[in-house]
Amino acid sequence: MTDEPVVKKGRKDNTYTLEIGADGLPILLDHAEMDSNMRKAIVWAFLNWHYQDCSSRTKDPVPWKEVIPRQEELIPPLYLPEGRKIREPSRMNRDEATALLDFWYN
Repeated sequence: MTDEPVVKKGRKDNTYTLEIGADGLPILLDHAEMDSNMRKAIVWAFLNWHYQDCSSRTKDPVPWKEVIPRQEELIPPLYLPEGRKIREPSRMNRDEATALLDFWYN
């Protein structure tokens, strides 16, 4: 297992570097004091990490144009808050990003 960051810091698209835990999964920090842009960046990094892990495409971002219309078949409901659908993270509002982070954090 590697402790390499999932996303490089300092990119102009406001991406976020996820820490990887001993179990090989990304660690989500408490987001209570984070602004909306940081929350969306964390959602983006978290979803990208899982996409890359599942697809074995370690450099590819989530292909949102393909995922959004097929999310019911691609993302099991177990991984989303009840009744929630995913949007491309940069288009999420604070409440949408917070609902996802709350669900995944707890």
